[in-house]
Amino acid sequence: MKDESLTHPTSLLPAPFVRTLYERMLLTRLVDTYVFDLYKEEHTPTFASCRGYEAAQVGSAACIEIGQDFTLPYSRDLGVFLTLGMTPYEVFCIHLTLQDVQPTSQQYTHWKYHKHNTVTGSAPVATQILHAAGIAFASKLRKVPVVTIAYCGDDVVSEPDFLEGVRFSAQHRLPIIFICEHTCQKTLTTSCLAADTLPEAVTHQSLHGVDVLTIYQAMQGAMRHTREGHGPVLLELFIPHIQPSSPYTNEQDPLVSCIHTLKAQGGWDEEWATQLATRLRTEVEQAMRDARLDTQRKELAPFSPIQ
Repeated sequence: MKDESLTHPTSLLPAPFVRTLYERMLLTRLVDTYVFDLYKEEHTPTFASCRGYEAAQVGSAACIEIGQDFTLPYSRDLGVFLTLGMTPYEVFCIHLTLQDVQPTSQQYTHWKYHKHNTVTGSAPVATQILHAAGIAFASKLRKVPVVTIAYCGDDVVSEPDFLEGVRFSAQHRLPIIFICEHTCQKTLTTSCLAADTLPEAVTHQSLHGVDVLTIYQAMQGAMRHTREGHGPVLLELFIPHIQPSSPYTNEQDPLVSCIHTLKAQGGWDEEWATQLATRLRTEVEQAMRDARLDTQRKELAPFSPIQ
């Protein structure tokens, strides 16, 4: 295992691009909030909030070549899905159609989204790691410049599927990135990985998961590193644990962190921010209304047997 930084010193990212990242994080926060409301109303049986994960998910997913690279998210990765092209309407429809499902089945982890080379897995944790290794191996055999990105939580690192997938990827120097979203009580803590977990061929980097620019630049470096044939990368992102309904402090909130960055660059404008928040909330509310209406129509539609 090699612990090293993949980020080269760069100039500040342009303010318009940082605004785009902020917009994606704000959209993720709004959709997450509305899904949490569905959960409280018992319209969806289970809920894995991504509140606080916005920078980790948006900052990393913004580096993925949509339609070229392969992405295997896990149950909490709402920000990844939205960044790759999933719409709020599609998110709400998925959750509304799960209202009659028993929570123990963990159907919410399936996502049912397969556009743009997105692979959604089954309920058991860590299985996506083996799938990702297989896809990366096929890409290497085909000699195509494709990177496979597999997301997971810190609860999977001791699973045999995780360990075998990482070791296989290291053995064959596969073009693959593992992103471990490590939930912790503080803003930074010790690694959830044992010292001998990762093979030497795997490049490992631990990062604060609140600053979207740090995540974006590290992910850019990881994509470049593995796309050039230097082997697999594991990014371990430390994210403070906060309940969905709890307020964030300035130090813990990815949105507030991004606002501070924009202000420091002179790229923050209150009028723009107000208009953005109003527009996104209107769009999300409309998506929710459309999803509720269409779901009800499907439930009331008469059964028509195939002739």
